[in-house]
Amino acid sequence: MLEEPERRGLLSRFFPRASLPSSAGAPEGQSQSTWADNHKRPVHSLVTKVLRESDCLIVTGYQDFLSSLAYLIETVGGIGDRPAGSIRMVFGTNTDSSRQVGARGRPAAEEARAYFLGSQGLSVGDLADLRAVLAIEAIERGTIALRVFDPDIAQGVVGRRPPMLHAKLVIGDGHALSGSSNFSNGGLRRNLEFVDDAAASPDLAAARREAAERFWEMGRDWTEEALAILRSLVRLVSPEEAVARTVIEATSFMPWIAAGDTTAGRPPQQFQADLIYEAAGTIHEQGFAFVEAPTGAGKTDIGKHLAALLPVAHDQTVFSWGERADQRRLGSIALIPASVFSNWTTNAPVNFKPIKHSYLSKTKASENQELELINRDVRSAAGMIVDESHRLSSRFLAPSNRSLVFERTPAIWTACLSATLMGNQGLDGLLAFHEKRASIYVPPVITEQINVHFSRVRERGALVAELAAQKRKIEEQQRQPDLFESENVLQEKIETLERTVEGRGLQLRRLQAELADALAPYVVRRQRACIGESRQRSDGSFKYPAIKSERRDADLTDDQQKVITRIKQLAEAITSGVTLVSADPQRAAQTEIKFHDKSRIHIRNFLALLRASITFARIEWVRERDTEADQRGRRSLGESLRQAERYSRRPLAVPLGELQGELADTEVTSETPICDRLGRLLHHTCLDEIDTARAEQMREILSKHGHAIFLAERVGVLEVYANLLGGHRGRGPEVFVVAPGAKIKTGKKLHHLRSGAEAQEYFSLNGSKRAPMAQRAMFLTFQMAEGINLQTASALGILGVTSDIKSLIQGLGRIDRIDSPHSTIHYFTFDLPGLVLSSDKKARGRVENIALLSGVGADDLASEIVEFAAGDLTDLVLTQIKKPRILRPNNYFDQVEALKREVSDDVMRRVGSAKPKGLWGAELCLLTTSRPVTILMLGGRTGDLRNPHVQAPRLLLLRESEDQTEISGDQADAARHLVEAFHETKRLGLHVKAPQLDQVSGLLSNFAETLPNLTHWDIRPARTVSILASLARFMSGQSVLDGGRSIFGDLTLPALEKLAEAWAQELDPSWIEAKQAISDRSVKDRTIPDYLGISSIEELFYLQPASDLDQIRARAEKLLDFCRSASEGQSTSVLDRVSTVFVGRPGL
Repeated sequence: MLEEPERRGLLSRFFPRASLPSSAGAPEGQSQSTWADNHKRPVHSLVTKVLRESDCLIVTGYQDFLSSLAYLIETVGGIGDRPAGSIRMVFGTNTDSSRQVGARGRPAAEEARAYFLGSQGLSVGDLADLRAVLAIEAIERGTIALRVFDPDIAQGVVGRRPPMLHAKLVIGDGHALSGSSNFSNGGLRRNLEFVDDAAASPDLAAARREAAERFWEMGRDWTEEALAILRSLVRLVSPEEAVARTVIEATSFMPWIAAGDTTAGRPPQQFQADLIYEAAGTIHEQGFAFVEAPTGAGKTDIGKHLAALLPVAHDQTVFSWGERADQRRLGSIALIPASVFSNWTTNAPVNFKPIKHSYLSKTKASENQELELINRDVRSAAGMIVDESHRLSSRFLAPSNRSLVFERTPAIWTACLSATLMGNQGLDGLLAFHEKRASIYVPPVITEQINVHFSRVRERGALVAELAAQKRKIEEQQRQPDLFESENVLQEKIETLERTVEGRGLQLRRLQAELADALAPYVVRRQRACIGESRQRSDGSFKYPAIKSERRDADLTDDQQKVITRIKQLAEAITSGVTLVSADPQRAAQTEIKFHDKSRIHIRNFLALLRASITFARIEWVRERDTEADQRGRRSLGESLRQAERYSRRPLAVPLGELQGELADTEVTSETPICDRLGRLLHHTCLDEIDTARAEQMREILSKHGHAIFLAERVGVLEVYANLLGGHRGRGPEVFVVAPGAKIKTGKKLHHLRSGAEAQEYFSLNGSKRAPMAQRAMFLTFQMAEGINLQTASALGILGVTSDIKSLIQGLGRIDRIDSPHSTIHYFTFDLPGLVLSSDKKARGRVENIALLSGVGADDLASEIVEFAAGDLTDLVLTQIKKPRILRPNNYFDQVEALKREVSDDVMRRVGSAKPKGLWGAELCLLTTSRPVTILMLGGRTGDLRNPHVQAPRLLLLRESEDQTEISGDQADAARHLVEAFHETKRLGLHVKAPQLDQVSGLLSNFAETLPNLTHWDIRPARTVSILASLARFMSGQSVLDGGRSIFGDLTLPALEKLAEAWAQELDPSWIEAKQAISDRSVKDRTIPDYLGISSIEELFYLQPASDLDQIRARAEKLLDFCRSASEGQSTSVLDRVSTVFVGRPGL
């Protein structure tokens, strides 16, 4: 567990709130002095006495205009009650501005206004100067009169055109001050000056008064220009306008915007551009992003744009000054399935290297040699794109060979593309994938949050295990009453355990939802509804077609229904007598332990096959391995069930209810009587016409739609129907079977294709062998259909049912595409009614997992499955796919979208077209909140010739209390606070009301305390937090309580980025080793470890030899010295980036 100070320092930091210097007059001992120098006596002690007299005339340099007014507001009490003209001030010029004023042929007053309200604006050096806006009312009433020195008027007074007015005078009824001090906070309080009072020398005092009046006459009225400056200093706007400005800032950062056709061959659609933008922003913040878009939404184009964008963004973020070319990270790599490889390499960006998924399999004699080839590519690239990431299975105890290689690669900015996130693996797969690719970037507090979730899952597991034990006791007690406590006592214990689960919030769905929320910051996604649906198909209109789903379940006769029911009854009576215990270890949910007979899986597969094709079920039933051949080959389902019955550990009884034709004609003795009966029923003549009838329905579909796709789990099923269609005499459709490695008997109309890429040539829009007017049927397995484009077909049929929801979703997406030429697409499901399998319930659970991951919710899913045909499952999936997008509370861009939806389109357009030129550039509004907070929107910076590095737009949340302010850089948290505050403000009807000056007077003083404390350290991305803290521990040799701020807090953001990047590379070998250690421990101990955090990586890092650590330390110190040198003289303030200030107060 982290100590509280360290926990705070990793995501936020605190600083005490101090008061501004007192505005009271000088101490009594100094009030009678006639001179001051800001060393022994403060100058403001002399000036304050003059300002409080009934009439005051001030002559000073105009460059301190804001500071001058701020000092007046602070010093002169009751300024609003003073008469008009009681405070006069004339601003001169100085060497900084003398070259501008009058040099362009404009009047001096206009030049002065232009100086303050230039197109670039003027940064406020001292936030205390913001209080100058409080002088607006006094200026409007004439209490404060302002003039600016005009050389043309001066020429008429002194006979020549003086270049500047440099005098400093403060004249009152009984005092006449003069000296070196400008009338500003700097001159009156901080600088070493000298000022004296000539009150004791009447002649000198008179001369000073006369000179001051003469200088006043040389000035031109500057009231309107001053008011324009003050009103632009902080623009007081309505909350709705401020939110609109924030949304625009957050969604218009140029380095993340994708457009043009040079990257993917065509410009991205708006929803694609939005996903690219959000993915780039998420990767910039987190180092990693899952990008989920519906099937057919053009994820390949999205990936190509990210492949071009990420290297540029990385180069603009992490500097590489002074490095050799081979030391820089350039370009990107993309891991791509072989079936869609050609889609990526066509119109591809020039700066990326495509690598097939199959390349990750063990192809080299040495595993280390293979890893080194992959890692060399990763180390030299700036970004990595993983297409169809769900294919790289990251299950804890059974990862694929491909994922093992993929997981043991160095840290790199990564985008993973998929329509189903981690598919059937659900939250556990998503978490494992995230851990293996991004855990080095995750702040320790987030790691701890995930591990706390795991502890809650384990707590639930213990309670559920105890609950099950008590229920077993009740069952045993009914058989032997005196064995346990009474049934009432046991039932009371059960109810207590159930209440505990409920009271502690340990319900399974709630736990899963909590983890999905924790992973939400890393997932950017869109629903099909975000893209839209339209029957209008035209060039340039990329919407989904309308969908119709139709069931073609077999219309069974009574005899057929009886035979099918009896087959199911007989199959389920077969048991081997061997009980297997299976447990699917999970982190996101309770590990479910199942007890089942060894034959259950064969029964399930056989019945699923029966639902898809009677013909192939017969083939699979009778097939036996050659007794003379190698017996290590795969058994057929029929052979497996016969063996289970033959070697069952207990005698099996034939179920009652035999049918005619079930028994043999002659009585024989058999070791497998149940299987014999089942086999005879399977070949019953009444079942012959079922597959034939389906084939006729397929012909009907083809005659109506021209092109159709048919999917099934097994190639044998596909071959049966392909032969029924392709073997038809006379004119008939062309039939294609896509089955790599299978032996398919071809014919004149039946063709065997061996890859998805080859299939695309016949059925994609750009296929070289497409024939729109021909009748064509293509048969594929669900897995072969993944990722390929077959949009010339308007119909897709599903043969049987599958529990592989990920593959079902992928299969449906072969024709449901934004570039489909069809106004409506049609899905057809073929099934046998009445066969409900255990895997059907598993399918429902997988739909729920995907719903939880997507954030669209699963509350409307049926909890019990009575009848679950292929059409039911397809409709359930379609319902989930069509749901509207839900905005997740823990995702930054979802919350930005929530803000956008709250603002009217008119306000968004108006604010988007405005180009404010405020001095400070900030808009300020008031919100209603439950506790005092300030939320800042920092505008993005895209770099310039002097500083080419970019700074992304960013929210900062300041939580205020009486004695301290907490700065939080958690983007989702800040955005969520803003959404909640604006929603409450809008509910009260205050969202269109701009604040008045008197409402913000105290706030401006608070800004002077808080905002100057903000530095680049406070806007470092989350992915750098744990890495910089780790580097700080290494450099200091001890634990750090501030995340490393005491060591790196004075560095610029590019320097912090460089340190984090370099230290991540030093930690890479230990990170890879830690990931392998987790996999090894999981396999050996069958345990589920905690999430891999930075502390586990450091444990292995410090096991290196001392000599190696010394070399690493030398490199780190050298880089730190370079970063300090590069940061020297550079500003780390964020004040010039403040775009919008939201001030939240209770009861506004």
